[in-house]
Amino acid sequence: MRGLTKRLLLLAVCLFGSQVMAAPEKGLGVGFYLGVHRPALEDLNDAEFKSSIGGFASLFAGSGNNIQVPLNFQNPLPPLELGTNGGLEFQWTLNDEYAVIFGGGSWEATSRAVASGGFYVQGDPADVISERVAKLSYNEFYFGLKRNIVDVDNKYRLYYRLTLNEVFDIDFREDMVFLFTAGKAAGVKKTTILQSQSTGLLMLQPGFGMNYFFDDWLSVGVDASYVIGLKRPTLRDGTSTTNFLPTDNLTFWLPQRVSAGSGDLQYLQHDFDSIEDYSTIRLNFDGWKLLFKMNVYF
Repeated sequence: MRGLTKRLLLLAVCLFGSQVMAAPEKGLGVGFYLGVHRPALEDLNDAEFKSSIGGFASLFAGSGNNIQVPLNFQNPLPPLELGTNGGLEFQWTLNDEYAVIFGGGSWEATSRAVASGGFYVQGDPADVISERVAKLSYNEFYFGLKRNIVDVDNKYRLYYRLTLNEVFDIDFREDMVFLFTAGKAAGVKKTTILQSQSTGLLMLQPGFGMNYFFDDWLSVGVDASYVIGLKRPTLRDGTSTTNFLPTDNLTFWLPQRVSAGSGDLQYLQHDFDSIEDYSTIRLNFDGWKLLFKMNVYF
């Protein structure tokens, strides 16, 4: 079903473009844009970011034997909502109604949280302050058509646009820092860092916009659109590093892990009971974009 939808969308773009490609060239333009994109990202925002650290610690008992105690440390992250989206857009004006547009840019969003509470390390209870930071970014390029629908005195111009976007270089990183404030490890800092990437995906971006012309060579405008992904990619090829040691007497499960079998990034479920309670993270970039632009025409 997704393959058929993709082919129909591409066919619609091609048929729409064939109606205007024979028109004479009227000019070129370049635009600088900066704004925000708010993707859905349910598996990150509603699942992985709310997962806690689970596992157990081995504590020294007075008799010389060790006892196992459960570990459940929570430091939920706020959702990745509005991320900064900026780049360049080029325009080839075909006539007073149609233009071909193509461009590219990048997007990045960061989420950060700090929590404190009880932890365990080196066989004893401890207090810790933990900072958790997640960052997601991507690059994109796109091409499509723009059609002017209202022109008021060559000053205000309303238009709608349709582009096909290729999103690539999707990178995810999550850092967790633990500063121990009491116990044997007081003053010691421990870290875990996980990095992962994803393959590219195609997205369809319909939208509307308005330009205000100061002159025939300069305009500013605003553009509102909605991007729709043609698939839900997974985060893969992850790497994980930590300076926790075996002598810390901890066996813990992070909110995320790289699957040994598939290489997919997975999140620890909220109601976990064991190290097997992980699910695959899929990325959903569907969401609104709001961009502010400055355009120069030649």
